[in-house]
Amino acid sequence: MSPAHTDERPTKKSRFESQKVNFHPELLKEQTVAKIHNAFKVSQPYLYCKIDQLMNDDLLRKVRAEILSNLHFTVKETDIYKVFQTGDLANLDGLPKDELAQLEHLFKLRNAIYSQEFRDFVSSVTDSGPLSGSKMDMSINSYNDSCHLLNHDDVIGTRRVSYILYLTDPEDPWDPKDGGALELYPVIQKGIPATEPTVIIPPQWNQLVMFTVQPGHSFHSVEEVVAENKPRLSISGWFHVPQQGEPGYSTDATDEDLAKSSLEQLQEEVDSSDKFTQYDAPLDDDATEGLEEADLLALAGWMHPQYLDMSMMEKMAERFLDESVIQCKEILNPEWTAKLQQAINQADKADGFGQGKMMPHGIGRRGRWTCQGPPHRQRYMVLDDKKTENDDNEDNDTSSALFSELEANFASEAFRHWLAVVTQLLPLGYRGQARRFRPGHDYTLATTNTRGQGVLDVTLCMAATGDRMKQALEDWESGEFGGYECYMAPHEEEEDAAVYKAADEEGALLTTPAGHNELSIVLRDEGVMRFIKYVSARAPGSRWDVAFEYDLPEDQHQDDDDDNEDDGEENEQDQDE
Repeated sequence: MSPAHTDERPTKKSRFESQKVNFHPELLKEQTVAKIHNAFKVSQPYLYCKIDQLMNDDLLRKVRAEILSNLHFTVKETDIYKVFQTGDLANLDGLPKDELAQLEHLFKLRNAIYSQEFRDFVSSVTDSGPLSGSKMDMSINSYNDSCHLLNHDDVIGTRRVSYILYLTDPEDPWDPKDGGALELYPVIQKGIPATEPTVIIPPQWNQLVMFTVQPGHSFHSVEEVVAENKPRLSISGWFHVPQQGEPGYSTDATDEDLAKSSLEQLQEEVDSSDKFTQYDAPLDDDATEGLEEADLLALAGWMHPQYLDMSMMEKMAERFLDESVIQCKEILNPEWTAKLQQAINQADKADGFGQGKMMPHGIGRRGRWTCQGPPHRQRYMVLDDKKTENDDNEDNDTSSALFSELEANFASEAFRHWLAVVTQLLPLGYRGQARRFRPGHDYTLATTNTRGQGVLDVTLCMAATGDRMKQALEDWESGEFGGYECYMAPHEEEEDAAVYKAADEEGALLTTPAGHNELSIVLRDEGVMRFIKYVSARAPGSRWDVAFEYDLPEDQHQDDDDDNEDDGEENEQDQDE
């Protein structure tokens, strides 16, 4: 053995011993590593492991105290999450000495987690190969009540292993009923997660959960926290593949290394007219001038009479021409409103919604209603065409038949003609469905209009109100309980491809709260994104809606834009003269 090797061994041992004191005494022993590795190899639904005691308990308590006393959390909310978060802990090195002294133990923990010894431990357990020591990527997250993180796969850049270390109150053990569990999803096929998780891991003091970032497989979410004044505190981050100049660095990128996040892939899907159900024949231009007697008769069976008055329709058309948006309150006639309200409140009461509790996955399967995903794009209940009224009768469900009839109304020629009058557009085809967004479960993530032109969005919303109509409507209106629909301008050069900016003044073009018996008509331009915000478990009830999209002639929307531009130029010339 050469002298160089002889000199190095004591240094390694000394470094190992210095890090060992920061972890649980049993963690780095060979038999512990082997046990965790063996469990990891056979884990489902994908490769992960759970370590119940990771750090030295005394050190972690001091870290928790420093965090609560000295760090500031900023709330961050997008379509995919709501969380209170600190900055990147990789930046601790740049703090002035006096500020770093206040975070002495947090600094020690960060360095221990990214030490060579612990990275070797992670590599041994996960078979992930060498991990970077220079690229630190970790932050502190506090999930207060209503905070959540929806389904995604963590595939971004050079991430190799994801981890989360829980710092919940050691004196007040976490109750699974408080929410906040980490949920792991199997896949139906690569890239398509199942609608519901098969592994649910409630947080626990000093517990570490980690998994390899597996493109198309490592789908997970964080259940909403419903406990008040009991934050789910954690440190989470990623180990990355070796960076340039580090041992194990490679310039040869594999397909796995180049894999895109699930949401990036969704944004690349191209829409076309083939994805709409086409009407039998196109409409003539005079279809925008008024309705036939047969149309009025068909629509009067479910729409409020005020919206069938020609003077009202003309006013709506003028507003839509100016704003490309119409909001119609009390769109259904009183008979339909009463029937729907009774049906949806009955279903919500039977399922236990409106009480601020996390209800189990699978809740709400009644009548013809079934859960639709995939959850990295959306999750909500829809009507199953394969089921019949017999299924409704068995479950004593009246909502299925009512919403099925509304679907047929939205697809009808009479409603197409009405849309032509109030929008001055000529729909060629349609697609859509009735949906139920259950509190604590359902949402849609932001997706982009890739049709290559404008699409007409028409949505009837019936937000459940329970026994407290006025208070429930105020709750929905506040937006604090989710369920609102948000339209956002396209975002370019996002740093993080897995999430989107919050719906703020710069990004949000239109936000409509979940209303009761309200119809929204929106002309969505190419590239505009929209989503239904996750419905909180604290919401008054479910958001029920019928959401349809209507395809338009390929040149009509552009012609309308050109006409508006021409009008603007004429006005400018008049002003100059």
